[in-house]
Amino acid sequence: MGPKDDETVPKLTRWQLVAYGQLVMPLAVIGLPVAVYIPPFYSSTLGLDLAAVGFILMLARITDVITDPLIGRLSDHTHTRWGRRRPWVAAGVPLMVVSALMLFVPQGEVTNLYLLIWIAAIYFGYTLITIPYGAWGAELSGDYQERNRITGSREIFLLIGLLIAITAPIVGAYMSGDASDTESGAASRSAVGVLGWLTAGLLPLCALVMFTSVPEPKVPVTDTIPFRRGLRVAMKNGPFRIVLFSSIFGALAGSINIGVVIFFFDHVAGIGAAGTILIFVLFLAGVVGSPFWVWMGGRVGKHTAIAIAGLASMFAFTLVPAVIYLVKPAAPEAVFWCLLAINVVQGLALGAAPILGPSIMADVVDLDTIKSGEPRAAFLFAFLGMVRKTFEAMGVGLALPLLAWAGFNAQSKENSPEALFALLAMYCIVPLILWLISIAIILRYPITHERQRRLRAGLERRLARRRAARPQPAD
Repeated sequence: MGPKDDETVPKLTRWQLVAYGQLVMPLAVIGLPVAVYIPPFYSSTLGLDLAAVGFILMLARITDVITDPLIGRLSDHTHTRWGRRRPWVAAGVPLMVVSALMLFVPQGEVTNLYLLIWIAAIYFGYTLITIPYGAWGAELSGDYQERNRITGSREIFLLIGLLIAITAPIVGAYMSGDASDTESGAASRSAVGVLGWLTAGLLPLCALVMFTSVPEPKVPVTDTIPFRRGLRVAMKNGPFRIVLFSSIFGALAGSINIGVVIFFFDHVAGIGAAGTILIFVLFLAGVVGSPFWVWMGGRVGKHTAIAIAGLASMFAFTLVPAVIYLVKPAAPEAVFWCLLAINVVQGLALGAAPILGPSIMADVVDLDTIKSGEPRAAFLFAFLGMVRKTFEAMGVGLALPLLAWAGFNAQSKENSPEALFALLAMYCIVPLILWLISIAIILRYPITHERQRRLRAGLERRLARRRAARPQPAD
């Protein structure tokens, strides 16, 4: 059976792909700033203690340990005339709007408690939307390559949202006419505030487009297996375990890296606000490279394509210490251009894991449905998300206090060489090691295109028998 067999599989229209993918755009507009701008905004700009900010971000993120599996399980067992996923996404939209405004346009006195309340609220709203949203995408098609197209559309809009998240603070600072805001870059009040207003405007509109344009596939009603038994079934699923452990190391690496990136550009690279240009180029290159990874995943296998992209990205990233210790002392004006070249290479590889990872998870869900007898895409996405968020919380929760312990002061321009080396290690060296471990794990993933085709055929036969034996509830 060759690739031509896939041509008989019904495909989503281009508009349906767009309508599904575009919802992630406002989520990216607010998601990146939470990771990148909140630490410098609440520590450098608003004056909270850096170690306390790191602890609060970790504490708020850990609440997802409870909420992610709960929302996933509830979503899987929701049956309404509007579908299983729509009601939960709709519930998350107003919460995200309010919490985004409170977090990025803070009112009154800003304290540690204020940050904790609103960062926890925005994470909960994010869970309400993203868990059902991811499961919805996994259920839209059972085809190996079509799933790549669905997640590819989502990733392109994610990267567009990230580009907006990078440029909006710069535009906001410029439009405010406040020179001091412009000088302090993307972590000023006027710069960060525009992100809250953008989210409030875009998120309801994008949700409406998806609700009215994207179908929810009908899933047969099944008996619910107990939570503990369901968890045991999931952990006995070998491909799921591989995805899980690869994600743990990848999430820890990404969290440490992105949590200190602004500090690195300011204090180690010495390029200041020009760092936002590098982040912009990273995501712009990601948009350019994304279609290639959709194609590559179908040609060499999804996990192999992820590994190829990761190794290319890591090879470029290993050059960062050389830029700092060799190029910077000799030609400081060349640092920006060297980092720009590194970011272009990393950006071109950026889309592989976000596109092909969720597509892999959709294949894992098929295997789980066969093993458990229950279609529970949201639960598996939620469990994976819970674990990822836990380690993302650990990453930023450890990195920022360790920097403080090493003597790094975000508000000072005179940090010790030891403190600056600790910052370089958190930005580059530690994430490199963790990312390489993640790549080594995902290379063991066993579900090929052919095996997924057999899994899906077996699942379709089982679902057909179940539909024939059990009448479905009326819409």
